[in-house]
Amino acid sequence: MGNDTGIGRFTAFFGGKKKKADPNAADREAALESRRATKTERRVSGDIIELTVTGVERAHGIALITFETQDGAPLPGYEPGCHADFLLRTPDGEELVRQFSLFPTHYLGDKEGAYGIEVKREAGSKGGSAAIHRIEVGDTLRIRPPRNNFPLAKDAKRSVLVGAGVGIAPIFSLARELQIQHADYSVLYFASSEERALMRHLIDTYLHGQTKSIFASGERDKQAGYIEEALAASAVPAEDTHLYVCGPHGFMDGVIETALASLPQDNIHFETYRPTKETLAGNHDADGAFDVIFNGETYHIPEGESVLDVFEDEDVPILSQCAEGTCGTCVMRVVDGTPDHRDSIFTEERHEKGAFTTCVSRSLSPTLTLERWRQTP
Repeated sequence: MGNDTGIGRFTAFFGGKKKKADPNAADREAALESRRATKTERRVSGDIIELTVTGVERAHGIALITFETQDGAPLPGYEPGCHADFLLRTPDGEELVRQFSLFPTHYLGDKEGAYGIEVKREAGSKGGSAAIHRIEVGDTLRIRPPRNNFPLAKDAKRSVLVGAGVGIAPIFSLARELQIQHADYSVLYFASSEERALMRHLIDTYLHGQTKSIFASGERDKQAGYIEEALAASAVPAEDTHLYVCGPHGFMDGVIETALASLPQDNIHFETYRPTKETLAGNHDADGAFDVIFNGETYHIPEGESVLDVFEDEDVPILSQCAEGTCGTCVMRVVDGTPDHRDSIFTEERHEKGAFTTCVSRSLSPTLTLERWRQTP
């Protein structure tokens, strides 16, 4: 899984409150999945882009899929680090929306409108990774225009980029852009084996040696040392160095914890598409009902329903995508009241400026007053 540019942070490491175990976590997860399923049709409306699959490579539960726009033009809104919503169907015909990071292959001398994704087949998948793993050459993929929660920091003088498993996809796109800019950067690529590192040939071929590939799960024990070494490999001051990481939650936890010993909190960026159960549980004191005042109207938010649920039921115009606090689409601003933030995208700084994800966050006060979000510096 931001601040005003959408960059995410882990509250576990960045001063967030420690949350006790949620005895109802399974029920909450089931309820979230049910709401997502029943409202998917409403949320898949809007601009849809059709892509043609041009290549599929599979190994050890990993799929590397490349595709092109049907008119050969670049994807509207594409930026390094961005992702797109893929509109998929399960074998039972259920429509799903899943997010995958995009990397451009047109940087590699291919057609300008050519891109790729890398997806792991998850054993506990609800159908998204299974659906994408059935894709074959010649199939048509449907996506929404890309959006970016993981952009490069404009003021960085050095960048350390860390990817594990399929988390290397956005890292590769960031690194390739930095290389084009002749910027100072390095890449660490962690994978459990060479066979599972399907993007290694792209990393080794197109990033010209500014990378270190680390294979075998046992190397994870040395993870902190690799991160420390990469951060210490330059004379660029810490305040001008930025670290980016994408991969499994546990892996990112370790990288972030290590990086915090050297870098300012705001210089550490990560990408995630799935929140942790702890993040979604929030403060259990906020699980009950509360009221929201918006545009002079009062809306009652019952226990077990989100602000977004009620706004959609009451036909309050509001955009939404993920329904689990990882995209920031449904953000509003808190004007008054005490929120309980449960998103996995906004920084503490953005929370302090009022950013509130209506799909998952709740209220510690009896009433919250919200207004439309307007971008601020």
